[in-house]
Amino acid sequence: MHFVGKVVAGIGAVTLLLSGIMLIFGVTDISEKSQDVNYVISGQSNGTVAVYDSDFQGDIGFTIFVEGIYEDTNNDGIWDICDQVNITAIHDGKIMENFETNESFVVNASDDERFYYESATGNNECGSQQGETAMVDGKNLVKIGRACRGCMSGTLTIESNESIWVVYDDEEIAELLGGFFAAFVGTCLIPCGCCMLILGLILGFTLSGDSKQNVALTDQSVTEVPVSFEIPLPTADSDPAHAYYGDMIARGFEPELAEKITQDQYPGFNQ
Repeated sequence: MHFVGKVVAGIGAVTLLLSGIMLIFGVTDISEKSQDVNYVISGQSNGTVAVYDSDFQGDIGFTIFVEGIYEDTNNDGIWDICDQVNITAIHDGKIMENFETNESFVVNASDDERFYYESATGNNECGSQQGETAMVDGKNLVKIGRACRGCMSGTLTIESNESIWVVYDDEEIAELLGGFFAAFVGTCLIPCGCCMLILGLILGFTLSGDSKQNVALTDQSVTEVPVSFEIPLPTADSDPAHAYYGDMIARGFEPELAEKITQDQYPGFNQ
């Protein structure tokens, strides 16, 4: 398997492993936190809660549950629980009117009622549609409404003729964001890891391995061609001119050049 393919496949495998871990962690975190709800008021008929509004754009607000069941015995289109429970919610801080719209603006605090029925999504009149339920300490809870939508920093005071369980939605959402982010990143990275792993395997088996060129060596015999000189090489008893000429040849000079140089030193040489 080619080295490049191994590297790409390795990165893909690691990416796939990490993405799987992040996805599992995110889903597990969301599941645990969605079941472990923090009630800022739990089983009391009144209480005060702080509104933080860290972004100064108004908060989503609070969800209010009461003990009971969803039923409409008189078939008037209103849950019976709404006729039994009376809730008031007063906020002493500023309010972001037209919350989460392009026309939102800040208004000063007032004693206006900040509670509204919302047993059904998008319905502010406690309409007998599908609602939201919860179970706390063996008690069956139903969502009866919400409070303080668009409230900015301050204190919310809630009073009820029945025991209530209140969830600060902004805090719950903030706790879930970490899990959602991990799950989202893990989901996005899984295809990337798979693609890199497949690409690495393809490259590993299609690219040639360490290419080695086989060099064929031929046995070439070198034939020494004897060099013939017109002037005999000097011997031990040669005259100085011949000795000088022989020294030129030994130093690598061509015979013609060696002869010319010798003639310059010894006029009459080889003549």
